[in-house]
Amino acid sequence: MKHVQTIDKQDYLTFSGTDLIIVDKIQNMPENSTFYSEYVLIMICTAGKIQINYDGQPFTIQQDELFLSVPGSTLSDYMQSPHFDCKILLVRPSEALTYKNMQNQKVNSLLYIKTHPVTRLSENDKSIVFDYYNLICNRIQDEKHHFFNSEIRALLNAFLLRIVGIMDRNMDLSETNITVHGEQIIEKFLRMVSEDGGRNRLVEYYADKLYITAKYLSTLVRTSIGRTPSEVIQAATMKEIERRLRYSDESLKEISHSLNFPNTSFFGKYFKQRSGMTPNNFRKKYSK
Repeated sequence: MKHVQTIDKQDYLTFSGTDLIIVDKIQNMPENSTFYSEYVLIMICTAGKIQINYDGQPFTIQQDELFLSVPGSTLSDYMQSPHFDCKILLVRPSEALTYKNMQNQKVNSLLYIKTHPVTRLSENDKSIVFDYYNLICNRIQDEKHHFFNSEIRALLNAFLLRIVGIMDRNMDLSETNITVHGEQIIEKFLRMVSEDGGRNRLVEYYADKLYITAKYLSTLVRTSIGRTPSEVIQAATMKEIERRLRYSDESLKEISHSLNFPNTSFFGKYFKQRSGMTPNNFRKKYSK
């Protein structure tokens, strides 16, 4: 598991293989690294602060703040203060009832969490969150019984529901207030971009599929998440390219061809303009 491999001699707990990974103390996050997360990731900052690029957008997490990222996200460029420390939970989506519930929420709420992944914990929030956290850690290490797995999953989902409830309480949905029809269009657009994996990069392509104009799609997306459709598509494309460069053995020609670039040269220029380095240099620097 890529995230665990970056933890230098730190102890961590696991449940059901790698379906749940808990890192209780980590003071040395690898700087200038990029990770593609297939997990629901929860970070609770307990000291100092850290800056993280989350799908290309910078966020700072300070002491007593919680960061939540959804599966399929890219985390990169960690920069931490000298005394930074945190607790991290990585939950596989299949274990996260909360994530499934989130998928059924209004797209406004889900988009708000995606674009506002950091929330400050009140004293009461901290008390309850850490009560759950410590109970889960203690029970994982305690004596097992016939209902052990069900018990851990119930505790985990209660913990996740509490976190999403805290974030929901802090939402200002006026920032993303759109019609039900608009919600459905944005939901389809985001799903299409995610499933496409960077193969189609024109806004018009998605607008045609949605039977709307590119201008209307741009208005909806900007109103909802504060980014243009082109930025959403580009972020998804770069995330897919970076994932393949880091974790696959595909050649640049193979990646270029599978993502529908005209040729390898154009592919290289596209990547360098947006990342500041060539695909080969990126692969040499970040691949494991």
